[in-house]
Amino acid sequence: MSREIPVIFNPVAGRGRLLARRPRLDRRAAELGVTLRWLGTERPGHATLLARECVERDGPLVLAYGGDGTYNEAAQGLLGSSTSLGMLPGGTSSVLAHELEVPRPAEEALEPLLAGEDRLMAVGRTDHDQLFLMMVSSGPDAVVLERLSPGLKLRGGKAGIAAQAVVELARGRLPRITVVDGEWRETGGWVIVGNIQCYGGPFRATPGADPFGEFLEVVIQRSVGRAAAVPFFFAIPLGRHLRRRDVVRRTVRRVRLEPAPGQERVPYQLDGDPAGHLPVEVWVAPERLRVRVPRRAPGASR
Repeated sequence: MSREIPVIFNPVAGRGRLLARRPRLDRRAAELGVTLRWLGTERPGHATLLARECVERDGPLVLAYGGDGTYNEAAQGLLGSSTSLGMLPGGTSSVLAHELEVPRPAEEALEPLLAGEDRLMAVGRTDHDQLFLMMVSSGPDAVVLERLSPGLKLRGGKAGIAAQAVVELARGRLPRITVVDGEWRETGGWVIVGNIQCYGGPFRATPGADPFGEFLEVVIQRSVGRAAAVPFFFAIPLGRHLRRRDVVRRTVRRVRLEPAPGQERVPYQLDGDPAGHLPVEVWVAPERLRVRVPRRAPGASR
């Protein structure tokens, strides 16, 4: 009999492409001698419950097929257990899959993950009882995500997010955020607290972050407003944002983000989804998440 691997998936992630690609994954799995047991999510938080059920069955590996929201929910059910989480890219960006160098499309990722290695990944927590795998940020990106309708994100994907960004930049009202680390304080218009390097795709916004380390990297753009945000955003894919004179970076274990004086209801986002309003305190959690990653060549970094 072939080995059975559970796959937690979001049927609407990637604008419905997951269901269309499912037969290809089943065929590839059969070629590799395994059977995929499909577990579709039906509501927010369902992936966490499905992952916990997999832990109770003592399965060694659970695959999450979808976007970063699906990975986050599944991780909440697996955190601290001996069951590994493997990420199959299928969402709008699937940023964490970029970070862990998982091949695309998803059927090309099956063999490297099944033959891969398990590593203990650091995760972040907030004082709002939230878990994050990738980042917490506040600034123009959080404003866009807070005001983006779920329907536009579902139908338009990255194009929908870009359209909302144009609207928000045209309004020109962008927040100011204060970052506090002990006695150190800094105020700016965009703050990214990274547990991983990648942001918005394969782009390394916080290149000093290490998902298998013990610290978070904070990148702060001191300047505020549309004229500052646009060039900062376009500098990230080119790897030039840290060269800007108005950008500072800092390594932390714990940090607090607050609305700057005079600011109200400043949003923040977590792993690509709107998560609430400042203040929020974030830190590296003591628990670790066991993740399945493609096996690295001898001598490879990270």
